Formats: sequence, structure tokens, C-alpha cells
Amino acid sequence: MGVTFQAVVSPNATQYYGSIVISNIVQDNGSPVTMEKYLKVSLTSPASVNGSDVNVVLNPWQEIEASAENTQTDSGTFEITLKLAPQSTHTFNLSDTITIGVNGDLTGDTAKLHLDSIKISADD
Repeated sequence: MGVTFQAVVSPNATQYYGSIVISNIVQDNGSPVTMEKYLKVSLTSPASVNGSDVNVVLNPWQEIEASAENTQTDSGTFEITLKLAPQSTHTFNLSDTITIGVNGDLTGDTAKLHLDSIKISADD
């Protein structure tokens, strides 16, 4: 079963910095997504991303350990794999968000390419 979500670039993005905001995380059948060990988010980005560039807001709140693997595929594209590990099992609410800060251009047509590349899975 797949995971669906809404992903947008924050409205204050520039050619130097932007944020991707992911929300409404659910199974494609509409049931909630539960992460016991981790949530994996993969995407392309115009710049590398570190775990410290990720802000996860959960309800109820809990600390999330975020790690990132980056592979540069060409001069302006990185394949990013984020692993978000909770302190305890969490079932996503529609209000929960993941914000990824990117030190690169998330404006124009490139933004859609990066948003369309996002894939999410839990505990796979």
C-alpha cells in the first residue's frame, strides 16, 4: 500500500533558498500512516540536505531524529533519502507536517520536478 500526501513549496522561496512542506500524510486508501521505527522520504533537490534541515511537527509532539543521505546525480541535482525516526510509535494526523529546508532554487518549473519526485514509506 502506498502513501499519499500534499507537498508544496513555501510561498517565500527564492532562487537561493526554499522550503518543501509535506502534510496530509495518509495511506492511499485514506487510512492513517503509522511509523514505528521510521518514515522514509525520498526526493530530488537542487542542493544537498542535512538532517538538521528537516523540521517535523507532530501532534502529539515528540522529538524526531532526522538523518539524510545525499547522492549528487549532476551539477544541480541531488537524490535525497531522509530517515525520520520517532521516539515512540506515531500515527500521522492531517495536521502533522514535515518541512525540508533547501539551500537551492525551488522556484519556477524546477519546483514541480522536485515536488513530483517525493516518495514516502513507513517502516519498509
